[in-house]
Amino acid sequence: MGLVANLLLVPSAQAAPSWTLIYQTTNSARDGSDIFQYSAGYGKTGGAADTFIASGQSWDLIKIRMDATTGGTTYSTEVYFDKWAGATIAGLQLPDYANYNVIDRNVSNLVVTSTYTGAGKVKTGSFALGRLEIWPYNYLSSRSGLSPVGDASTYDYDDTVSVVSNGHGSFQVHNITGADTQTIIAWNMHRQAGPADIGMGPGPVSSPDWTSQGNATWNNTNFLIQISVGVSTTSGIISAPTASGTFAKGKALTLTAITNGPGVVTFYTRGKKIPGCVAISTVDYSGTQKAICTLKPATSGALKVTATYRPSTSAYTPAASGASEFTIVRRTGTR
Repeated sequence: MGLVANLLLVPSAQAAPSWTLIYQTTNSARDGSDIFQYSAGYGKTGGAADTFIASGQSWDLIKIRMDATTGGTTYSTEVYFDKWAGATIAGLQLPDYANYNVIDRNVSNLVVTSTYTGAGKVKTGSFALGRLEIWPYNYLSSRSGLSPVGDASTYDYDDTVSVVSNGHGSFQVHNITGADTQTIIAWNMHRQAGPADIGMGPGPVSSPDWTSQGNATWNNTNFLIQISVGVSTTSGIISAPTASGTFAKGKALTLTAITNGPGVVTFYTRGKKIPGCVAISTVDYSGTQKAICTLKPATSGALKVTATYRPSTSAYTPAASGASEFTIVRRTGTR
């Protein structure tokens, strides 16, 4: 009577994350009060940060971007990684003497992109482990206590905070994944006097994290720092619909479609929405999301059915199914 489609879903694919820019500055130094001045709309209060917090949106990724110039060319490097437990929007503010922000920790699952690539430059791709060294103070080359360890006599990815007033300042993101270990982004010397120590990729052997390198190689022409938060997104999937019941004109058929996330499903035939089968919420059946509705075919013959999936969370993307074809026979017997 009817052809029943396969209910199995292919594995989910990772889609591009959805990002919200929270903080931004084009100033490479703190002001005379040891405070960072942000770009309009992307400061600590009254802008994107407050709007995002008020929205109650979830987030599970953090992205840092830096633009800087060397050899007369401006380059960009971005790195994003998993949100760590306890991370907050306020805790991602630029480190100054208003918030005394210190982030000295390892982070997981780095994804690095850059326009500054090649031998001795930024390594791009996906990497398992990174480290953030972000604070407004001075620092020592001695080891921090984190693992893996660095060189105790060299300014690198493993230094120790030294709390002082009007500190040198550190804003460093490192890749510490085995043989790929290198500085990704470095922006040191935040105090007003400058000049800032800026670098992308590994610094010189004597100072891999660009500490005290000034503007001999990099400078703050077209300088930009952005901090964004995001949601990791999975490509939505919906199976071709299946049908069960009596495959006869005017008889009830139960249509089912399976998705890989929560949301609503709409079923179609001949390109038109099926009455009663529009925006059907998925229901979790032992870990499987299903949308179910009832159709009474108005005609006999071939019946093609498709479905679309609209997720209820930004963690998934919308999707459309393939078509299933069922054979509907004429109704027999008395009414």
